[in-house]
Amino acid sequence: MQLRTVLTSLFIMADAVMAASLPLRIISHNIRYAATSLETNERPWADRRTGLINQLKASIANAPSASAVTVMGLQEVLDSQLNDIKSGLGSPWTHIGFGRDDGAKSGEYNPIIYRTDVLRLVYSEQKWLSPTPDKVSYGWGAGSRRVVVIAVFEHIATGTRFMHANTHLDNVSSQARSEGIKVVLARIQAVQAQYGPLGVTLTGDFNSEPNGDAYSTLASTGYLTEMWNSGATRLGTNQLTYTGFSTTGVSRIDFVWFGPTSENRYSASQFEFLTDYVNSIFISDHRAVVADLTLL
Repeated sequence: MQLRTVLTSLFIMADAVMAASLPLRIISHNIRYAATSLETNERPWADRRTGLINQLKASIANAPSASAVTVMGLQEVLDSQLNDIKSGLGSPWTHIGFGRDDGAKSGEYNPIIYRTDVLRLVYSEQKWLSPTPDKVSYGWGAGSRRVVVIAVFEHIATGTRFMHANTHLDNVSSQARSEGIKVVLARIQAVQAQYGPLGVTLTGDFNSEPNGDAYSTLASTGYLTEMWNSGATRLGTNQLTYTGFSTTGVSRIDFVWFGPTSENRYSASQFEFLTDYVNSIFISDHRAVVADLTLL
């Protein structure tokens, strides 16, 4: 009888450990806005969208764990493109985030896309990367308005909560990138203070290579760890994320970060930079970053 009691307790403990561990697939992708003036090798969005949407769907379906929860942070998304992507993914998928030029539908979005039947949205915000983050605004000589979108999610099946943030830093001003990532971190920590302690993931196009301005600014805080430096396995042969519509690649400026580093809330297993050349069409001028982690 005593042995049965011990075994029962062990099974209950094992179930609790399993319930506390949540596999996550985090995707970051700058999809290239629907430009009307096309660059060399660039095709219109109407030609690119099928391949891009199919790649997103395949990335969701091919997660290494059948129970993995996928969260996507996209950049350079216009309203019409967002509608196409959500239509292609299907009705359980929705987004948070607004157009950066008016806080509604004008300009590019940095949407966070997730499944409403898997995750419950506990809290969300969009802030502008400027000295006045609560207002539609430019910051520090930026060439464009820039934003961060933050969400606190609750996994419906287990009650586990985590935070995800998504951003796109400026391509013109180094100061805007360095100060902008400070705003991103400050907002993450403010939400953490209200809803935490929580595991945090951050996706984004930094327009900053490793050891560059914004990257170094964030890395120097030690608050988050970038997947490349996590010890996780890198799949495939691609090492660069921005390609400029070329097959060789130009730079590595798109990232998935996680943390807080000091709290060891995540185990990072693998990541990959997907091809952006699908069926003889460049679906974007950036490669998607796909990262697999477990929230412990």
